[in-house]
Amino acid sequence: MSDLGLAPIILLCAAAVAFIVYVAGQYVADQVQLRRRLPAGAPAPDAPQTTRLGALVAEHFSEQRFGVDSVLRRKLRRVLLRAGFFSDNAISFYVLARLSTVVLLPCLVYVAIRLFAPTLSFSIILLVMAISAGLGILLPDAYLSRRQNHLADQYRLIFPDLLDLLVVCVGAGLSLDAAFERIRDQMAKRSRALGVNLEIFGAEKRAGRSSVEALNSLADRLIIDEAASFVAVLRHSFELGADISEGLRVFSDEMRDKRMLRAEENANKLPVKMVGPLALCIFPVILMIVLLPVLLKLMTVFHQH
Repeated sequence: MSDLGLAPIILLCAAAVAFIVYVAGQYVADQVQLRRRLPAGAPAPDAPQTTRLGALVAEHFSEQRFGVDSVLRRKLRRVLLRAGFFSDNAISFYVLARLSTVVLLPCLVYVAIRLFAPTLSFSIILLVMAISAGLGILLPDAYLSRRQNHLADQYRLIFPDLLDLLVVCVGAGLSLDAAFERIRDQMAKRSRALGVNLEIFGAEKRAGRSSVEALNSLADRLIIDEAASFVAVLRHSFELGADISEGLRVFSDEMRDKRMLRAEENANKLPVKMVGPLALCIFPVILMIVLLPVLLKLMTVFHQH
């Protein structure tokens, strides 16, 4: 293909990069402006729905424009909440990310091929671009899955501390809702996403949902087994009229022991994980140090003969 045929692709890539830079610049500018307006020490809001960037993305990349029905929208919203994206425009940003990766990645791959491997045949170029387009489709979902796993590990590490604080607050005479409200700021310092989830739990309670329904929703967003077991313990306490404080204390002890067992399990895996780096990096050096004098001696002997 001639340089004239390559020029539109380069212009398209340049326009896509310029658009991404513009979006990132708008986001940074809006965040700086919000932080200046907030009092000192106040956390900046996660959702950019009140900014120019959020309005721009919501206007041009809304789910209705791209045919996202209500069922798919609920699924996307659930996935994004689990991944820690709580903005009202999170689905619009997701649509923008999908379109950007699907369009930009094949274009960049094509430009790289024309610049560094211009002799490739058209069929191979088409195959590589198709593979890059497939990767562009999968990359946003892969990122969301990775972020969910990261947040799940974070929640699993902090959850025993949350239970300990709940035991203290409930034992001091606070109700369960007041205890969650009391520990929310403390948990937000450890994990911002967990703090937002607790804030959503409080908003659902104030909106009229029952404690069990709000707790089930919280466990669904946290996606860890400990949260589901915690909700089951509280539900049984509510239904049977048992003492919540005692049930929380027992469950807290179990979760703390479980965290310790998980830490010991990870520690026991370390020797196995170290075999690879040792074999690839340290063992060849030791082998060279041991055998190099012998090889030099043999080379000297052979050279004399």
